[in-house]
Amino acid sequence: MLLFALCGLAVAGGLVALVAWVRGSEPADEDAPERSNPLAGRAHVFWYGAPGAAAPRIVRLRRVQLPLALVGAPLAWLFTGIPLTALLVPLAVFGLPWLFDTTRPDTHRIERLEALSEWTQRIADVLLLGVGLNQAIVTSRRTAPTALEDEIGELAARLQARWRPEEALHAFADSLADATADKVLAALVLRAGDSGPGLARTLSDMADSVREEVRQRRAIEADRAKHRTTIRWLVGIIVLVVTVGSFNTEYTRPYGTFLGQLVLAVVAALFVAIIAWMRALASHPPVPRLLAPDRRSRGGRRTGVRAPGAEPVAERLGEVR
Repeated sequence: MLLFALCGLAVAGGLVALVAWVRGSEPADEDAPERSNPLAGRAHVFWYGAPGAAAPRIVRLRRVQLPLALVGAPLAWLFTGIPLTALLVPLAVFGLPWLFDTTRPDTHRIERLEALSEWTQRIADVLLLGVGLNQAIVTSRRTAPTALEDEIGELAARLQARWRPEEALHAFADSLADATADKVLAALVLRAGDSGPGLARTLSDMADSVREEVRQRRAIEADRAKHRTTIRWLVGIIVLVVTVGSFNTEYTRPYGTFLGQLVLAVVAALFVAIIAWMRALASHPPVPRLLAPDRRSRGGRRTGVRAPGAEPVAERLGEVR
């Protein structure tokens, strides 16, 4: 009876998730969900894998994974007769794409940084012609790089809607959520009211710096890709053997007992821990951002500091002045 009740709940949850997927949804503040609620920001990073605006590809993937996990868990329990599979199936549904997609998040950030360097150089070239900063940003929307086309379009739309340039640039920084991008945008924030040749030269130098960082990141990712490919092949072979073996009742019968499920849980936990450890060795923690919100203020407004007690951006980028 308990199994049928759980299956009924899982099917109902799957139908609800399917309806939600068909309807779709857009968050109220897609630029920075962590701005007003730190817990919501951590949940956003946990669910989508990165801060800032979620990539459309990740949103579509989550909408497929959720109903698949809710439907697959009870079916696996019914097929194998092992209750623990109701937990292992969702773990595989969410874990395997996370493992096999290890290079994509870093590659995506590299592409965005490369687009940022291209956009920064274009802004610098336009400023040398005597055009104001706001007009240069609005004009750049027509020739925006593909990787940042949506973000630059939103920045231009905010400026045309008479947002304060500082607030619009901070929202743009939130959508990028990258420490390197913060350096470029901090220079724009500091000189938002002055678009002289000094800003153009500074942006040109920063564009060169970002291009050099992109080159170094690509070299590092190419070296890491070899080890990640080995991990993917290893995990794929193990998952294939386990999947094929689950069709053999003689193979799965020992795991139907309490002791068998305990052994299966220990083996699965060790397998997940080893894979997560190997993945952590191949990744690197993100650099803390410069343009972080001051949580001491009531509205979470920006103060131009990285964190309480940190060095102000104006001092760290004093050469912009």
